[in-house]
Amino acid sequence: MKHKIYLVLLLFLMVDLTFGQQQSLFTNILMNPYLYNPAYAGSNKTLQLNLNYRDQYAGFDGAPKTFAASGYSSLKKYQNMALGGMINYDKSGLLGRTSFYASYTYHLKLSKKLSAGFGISAGGVQYNVKIYDAKPYPGDKDDVFLRSDVLNAFAFDANAGFYLYSKNFYFGVSSQQMVNARIHWDNTLGRLTPLYYVTSGYTFYVDEKKEWGIQPSVLARFSAPHPYQLEYSLRGIYKNAFWIGGTYRTNASMSAMFGCTINKAYTIGYSYDYTLSALNNYSSGSHEIVLTYTRPVKKKKTVGEKVQDADEDELNKIDNSIKTNLKNKKKE
Repeated sequence: MKHKIYLVLLLFLMVDLTFGQQQSLFTNILMNPYLYNPAYAGSNKTLQLNLNYRDQYAGFDGAPKTFAASGYSSLKKYQNMALGGMINYDKSGLLGRTSFYASYTYHLKLSKKLSAGFGISAGGVQYNVKIYDAKPYPGDKDDVFLRSDVLNAFAFDANAGFYLYSKNFYFGVSSQQMVNARIHWDNTLGRLTPLYYVTSGYTFYVDEKKEWGIQPSVLARFSAPHPYQLEYSLRGIYKNAFWIGGTYRTNASMSAMFGCTINKAYTIGYSYDYTLSALNNYSSGSHEIVLTYTRPVKKKKTVGEKVQDADEDELNKIDNSIKTNLKNKKKE
């Protein structure tokens, strides 16, 4: 009976990942919106490298675990453009899912304070199911299917996004698995379900020096035929280097999160999700850790710009020399 219960629960988790989410779930998305929207890359004119690890439903045997590595950078010569890449690996019971993408983003300045980014990414998704690791009910041990080794399937995938932003505000819309590609199993045909994300947030500063800020944000997920899901977050920020906050994911979980930036380059974030569903009876919650490295990308100057800078430096030297001579004459 224990084996039967284990298999039923395991299949439940697999169905939830494959047909419900079909995408990695992250709580610390504010640290790296690029995971859901390729248009975010290059919005800060930086090189950024990210590592994510998520242990979902900790303590539950066969529960989802996610590893993600991503990075993007503005181009030195054309800083309104950015290139990026990402690879994710999800493990849930017998099912493994690896996805990989390369992206291109173009940014357009709409006004003095407002800009917009348009991004697209393309790649693929590889599935594998390790049948030999299954723990079947004793009466099913002789089933021919369970003598299989590994089931594999592959599908082409593409994502796109739009990102509107200013210094304190952002609004993004993105679509993942947008081509509704076919998944070819040995004797079965499936599809990648299109997913849609809408996100927005604003940072309010509560002091004149703008050291203390409050950032409310919202993220909406859509995936037909499943109902949409909303995620509300609130963070308190100090000098853009330390923050603490919480998240509520409708009918799913509540989260606490905090993080800090060291030397303006290295950032670490942690979040803990408390499950609100019946799975809370079997799990101690979900843990997520994020590490990022950020470095500004300086624009590569043209020959004309270099000559102009040299001329300006020479004029400044002459100007400073004249000012120094005048001061010396006044003293005399």
